[in-house]
Formats: sequence, structure tokens, C-alpha cells
Amino acid sequence: MARRIKHFGGQHETLPIKDKRQLEEFMFNLLRKKDKAKSKIKKYQADRNWMLCMIGFNTAFRAEDLLQLRVIDVKKGYVHIKENKTGKTQNFKMNKQLHKDILVYIERNNLNDYDYMFLGQKKKQNGKKYVYPITRQRAHKIVSRNAYEVGINFTFGMHSLRKTFGYQYYANGGNLLTLMKMYNHDDPNVTLLYICWGKEDAENDREAVYLGGVHK
Repeated sequence: MARRIKHFGGQHETLPIKDKRQLEEFMFNLLRKKDKAKSKIKKYQADRNWMLCMIGFNTAFRAEDLLQLRVIDVKKGYVHIKENKTGKTQNFKMNKQLHKDILVYIERNNLNDYDYMFLGQKKKQNGKKYVYPITRQRAHKIVSRNAYEVGINFTFGMHSLRKTFGYQYYANGGNLLTLMKMYNHDDPNVTLLYICWGKEDAENDREAVYLGGVHK
């Protein structure tokens, strides 16, 4: 059965980025941090954070699925994962430019097939060292801090990456029923609520339409 989303009536609901210029500034700020990084580890972390948001904005994965991605899951240009929350499988071909960005990232950071895409802490188990992915809490701090730095004044977290994908997809002419299937929702109205498509969005679309004009 398709899942119904929770409705958040309070002020802590995470929201999508609707303004494309704001989205560009969000990503550019991550790149600035990479350019300014002084140490090798800081440069990797900045690069990792940028790729985290790139894949998050472009795939609409839930945070738990995004953070568990390994190189082998994405390097061939196809994504094949089993969602943690629903147990359902996602299998799709990714955008070509996104795939190129990912391959360059993998090569730049010398990642192996079974490395996590977003490496975090090293831990020892049974005398062996393992490198785990960053935690959801850490990922939330990364994206929320970056949002604050570029002047985003609404609640922004990991879920905002997923919502931004949906909003931008629909605002750019994407099919609502297709988006509903991507999110595994059971009603188009649930999807519109989820991506925060409001009255102002409908009015902006109406204002942009001009039909039947004849100019002599």
C-alpha cells in the first residue's frame, strides 16, 4: 500500500527551496567552502557535502537511503537501492551530467566500489578499521548551516533536499502523477501538499500564460 505523508501543522516543517537563484547560491556556497579549505580533510569534507546535496537535490532519496549509498550503487549510471522505510526497490537511470559529476567525485577522492559515498568517522571493530557514512544528525547540521549562511530564513533540513526536487520538477512542467509515483504517495493532493505547492505558485503560473493574442 502506498504511504501517506505526515502533515506538519507546526513551525518546524522543513520546506523546499522554490527560488532557483537561492538554490544556485546554496550550491555555490558549498563550492566556496571547498575552494577555501586549507587541509586535505577539510577539502574532502567540503567536497563530500557538495556531492551529498547534489545527489539529494537530484534523486529525491530519503535521508537514510541517501546516506547509505555506496559507490557501487551509483557508478554505472543506474541507481539500484532498496528503500529503508518502505522496503521497495528503486531502479532508474540517472541524469547524464549528474553521473559525470559523480564519477569525477569518486575519482577525485579515490573511492572504492564498496566505500560509502559520504564518508564519516573511522571506527574499530574486532581490531579492524571501518569508515562509516556520516550520521543523519551530522548531515542535517551540514545542510541547515549552509542554508543559514545563504540567508534561507525557513526551516531547512535533509528532508528539504527531497522536497526541493519535487517542487522544482513540478514547477518545470513535470507530470504530477509521475512525481506521485516517485514519492510513493497514494493521492496527487498529498504530493502537492508535500512539495508545498501553494496558492502563490498557482497564481504565478496563471500570470505566465498568454493565449490567443494576435498582433498586427
